[in-house]
Amino acid sequence: MKKILYITTIGTTVNAFLIPHIKFLIDKGYKVDVAANIDVEINDEILKAGARVFNVPFQRNPLSFKNKDAFKSIKEIQQRECYDIVHVHTPVASFVSRLALRHEKNLKIIYTCHGFHFYKGGSIANWIMFYPIEKIAAKWTDCILTINNEDFNLAEKFKLRGSGSVKKINGVGIEKEKYCIENFDTNEYREKLGFDEEDFIILVLAELNKNKNHMQLIEAINILKEKYPKIKVLLAGKGPLEENIKSKIAEYKLEEKIKLLGWRNDINELINLSDLIGLFSKREGLGKCLLEGMVCGKPVIATNTRGPRELIKDNWNGFLVEFGNPSQTAEAIIKIYENKELKCMFGQNCLNKSKDYLLKNVLLQLDSEYKELYIK
Repeated sequence: MKKILYITTIGTTVNAFLIPHIKFLIDKGYKVDVAANIDVEINDEILKAGARVFNVPFQRNPLSFKNKDAFKSIKEIQQRECYDIVHVHTPVASFVSRLALRHEKNLKIIYTCHGFHFYKGGSIANWIMFYPIEKIAAKWTDCILTINNEDFNLAEKFKLRGSGSVKKINGVGIEKEKYCIENFDTNEYREKLGFDEEDFIILVLAELNKNKNHMQLIEAINILKEKYPKIKVLLAGKGPLEENIKSKIAEYKLEEKIKLLGWRNDINELINLSDLIGLFSKREGLGKCLLEGMVCGKPVIATNTRGPRELIKDNWNGFLVEFGNPSQTAEAIIKIYENKELKCMFGQNCLNKSKDYLLKNVLLQLDSEYKELYIK
């Protein structure tokens, strides 16, 4: 039985993106384990399937000295368990693990890049810190998987070891049946949240942090509040900027128009009751929350950044707006709000586009890469 170790910086990443991948590989006959800094309880689907979880003290700060302990732990785990493939995710864990395992013989290393921290228009500081790290670590890597074209083009310039290759896959995969609710009573659920049938609801599913840039949407709603009182916003998620966002909402007197929901376990219902899915990040690898809406036939609006550009064709299935431009954001929202035919067309085109990103198709891509590595 071939053995695989999945590595991420924190356990949250495993639960959010990788459970279906790990379960699929176990079902295919692989022995799969997980190593991460366990910040949450790992989903028991993979535990019941036989996966073991190793708690490794990775730190999200690449300069933290605790990453030295993580380096030692990964080295010890591999020497004890002798995995055939190590599949790394997230920048810090990926670099530390590849550094620790660079001399291990007969070990294949796959790195899934969920979005390089350096990108066109990104900060010079990120280019200085992360570009050299990724370039060096590529020399210890057998396969790099990217989820967007910009990262693919960057990674292709790296020199991988041996006959290593760079491939592009369609994200982490989306399960239509998981998000679409048949016979959903939209109005009943809206009433629970204090909204009515005529409200036009924009949903943002994102951590409340600087990168996710919720302020752009808040500024746009402030522009629209007098003329378009029925346009409302739901912000689902928690994060370090929660108090700042609350203060800005209060400053603009938007408490009746923008609701902070915190962490939710009813994401499916929120998507289904919404009219538009938004994401206004400065940096985004792809934008899974956009796909979650698209697979339900919802139109989308996002900033014109690397990931959303893969999913949104401007004025075909949604709108791309420039980062830091609330006026343009407000105009895009109005176009969808005022034109039901446009909204319907966007939704149908989103549904069609999402088919390429369905989980079953991504798993087939993943399986193909594992088989190719074993052949090599």
